Amino acid sequence: MSLPETLIDAARAVREGAITATALTQAALERAQMHQALNALAWVDPQAALAEAAQRDAEARSGRWRGPLHGVPITVKDLFNVRGMPTRGGTRAPLPRLTPEEAPAVARLRAAGAVILAKTNLQEIALGLTGENPWTGDVKNPHHPAHQAGGSSSGAAAAVAVGIGYGALGSDTAGSIRLPAAFCGVVGFKPSFGAVPLEGALPLVPSCDHAGPLARTVADAALLFSVLAEQPTYAAPLDAPPVLAVPFDYLEGWLTRELRAAFAAWLIRLQRKGAKIVSAHPPLALAEQHFPALRAESALVHHEGLTRAPSFFSPFVRAALQQGYAVPAVDYLRAREAQHILRHAIADTLRRAGAQALLMPTAPGAAPLRGTSVIALERGATPLRQAILHFTLPAAFAGVPAASLPFAWADGLPLGAQIIAPFGADETTLRIAAWLERVR
Repeated sequence: MSLPETLIDAARAVREGAITATALTQAALERAQMHQALNALAWVDPQAALAEAAQRDAEARSGRWRGPLHGVPITVKDLFNVRGMPTRGGTRAPLPRLTPEEAPAVARLRAAGAVILAKTNLQEIALGLTGENPWTGDVKNPHHPAHQAGGSSSGAAAAVAVGIGYGALGSDTAGSIRLPAAFCGVVGFKPSFGAVPLEGALPLVPSCDHAGPLARTVADAALLFSVLAEQPTYAAPLDAPPVLAVPFDYLEGWLTRELRAAFAAWLIRLQRKGAKIVSAHPPLALAEQHFPALRAESALVHHEGLTRAPSFFSPFVRAALQQGYAVPAVDYLRAREAQHILRHAIADTLRRAGAQALLMPTAPGAAPLRGTSVIALERGATPLRQAILHFTLPAAFAGVPAASLPFAWADGLPLGAQIIAPFGADETTLRIAAWLERVR
């Protein structure tokens, strides 16, 4: 039996009686077993997942349809509370108490008919960008296991890429949905700040934390977003080619040679398809300048763990959290002000340029080898974390919507591009992404 390729196809097949939720869930569990070496999953109970699928099938037979995800298996990052599953956050440290028992974002997926298949691995407490974790092991890149999967929603992206479910719920504080989506060759969408509820989820930097979907296609991500945000989302490709602003000055020196060539060639292809590419100069560097002061929020979130059992955090995470205690109040307040300044500056820049969104790479290059801490860019050797945050941090810091989708390949690894739009323009972001996906 051939399986549907996309989430939308899978939901349609269940509704038309062409396949059962049980068959879809069994196939996802088989894929999980087949790809166990990728270390994508933090928790899975096959019998519980199959029992939930059987319930969806019984509901379908009786004519009860929960919603647009009825019978489709979905995974959830292991920082969201899921009824009947532990929340460990990829750490051995004690976590703050999270309520309710099931995060509203997860409850919305379930109410729409999704089968909650499993929980996915992540970087420790969602702090990191490589997918490497000394407690739970590295999540490996599904296209080349020697390479990083990206973080912190590493398991979510890897699972979607190899068919362990048709979509995933992830989180993004500084790039944690978009980066693993880029490294693993799937679509990731970080909505506007606050669009998807985060109650019942482990915070990291509450003023930057976002929840959002990862999926195989833009349309699938849009459907998941509409469920998660409880708002209708029309995500058909734009009727006319978009006007896109590229921050060329901001990118100068920050790309690998391979990504520079691929991105330049892609821009030419987009222009041939009718897109208009203009230059823009938003003050994106505000994010890197002020984000460190927001570590004060992280120190507060994990104060109990840092006090009771600091050695149960890995050295890198512990040091990053403890930096928050040294942040002067005035620096924190300036950072909070800078978030709003950048949010408005992105909108103003696009308006002046006559553009609908910013377009730039999601990362400086393809996924590096696991264990890499320095990357060779046009500007020279650069710490990997700094290089990645240069691309992913601005949209999260400003709280504006951003989607990542694959646009090219280099040495067998995918390359990702991101669309960044003004605050609240979630649907526009997805429609531009759908247009880019169609013409690439």
